[in-house]
Amino acid sequence: MTYQALLFDMDGVVIDTHQPVTAFWEALASQHNVQLTPAIFDQYIYGSPAIDTLDHVFPQLATSEREAVIQRLLESETNQVYAEVRGMTALLRELKRRGIATALVTSGERWKVDAVVRQLGLAGLFAVEVTAGDIRQGKPHPECYLLAAQRLQVAPERCIVFEDSINGVKAAAASGALCIGVRPAGTAAALVAVGAQHVIENFEVVRVVSNTLLLGGEDRLALSRSRE
Repeated sequence: MTYQALLFDMDGVVIDTHQPVTAFWEALASQHNVQLTPAIFDQYIYGSPAIDTLDHVFPQLATSEREAVIQRLLESETNQVYAEVRGMTALLRELKRRGIATALVTSGERWKVDAVVRQLGLAGLFAVEVTAGDIRQGKPHPECYLLAAQRLQVAPERCIVFEDSINGVKAAAASGALCIGVRPAGTAAALVAVGAQHVIENFEVVRVVSNTLLLGGEDRLALSRSRE
């Protein structure tokens, strides 16, 4: 199989947000006496829109309380200084240089994407951007990845998706794309169990050589320009 496009989730893939996301929801849970487990984080927090998290984990909150949480989250993320997952920007620039199509696909809002792109200097490195406002059904539904493939004019099965969350991997796999997980080795098995074909810790191990994507070790995937 030759792949024509690479699709990237944002939180946990392009930017390293695991710690601040965890801290925000843990603080809210403590305030409302809600017990958060690793399974809850994987299923309802990491890779999920905030509205879905509130629906499933904090259903007891009144409308005014939900609105206040969303406002606090907005303020927190607006003032956040974003850092890339190691090797991310260098890989995007190399893909751009070689004419390989890329897309940013996130459950985040447009304002957050704009902040990340501005802070990390990513302008022009994604051919397509899909955000929460573009879709009706969030991950694990595959709508976001199917839409990105459609906008790139590439068949979903010709796409490689990079994801760090359980719901994100499920969405990628359901779209028909090949999914590569992004997680520390100690938690990689959880992504493999739901459909990730490979797992990397960060993008420092990823290289593009002669239109071949090297994932470290013996893993390699053939690439071509989407119009070829």
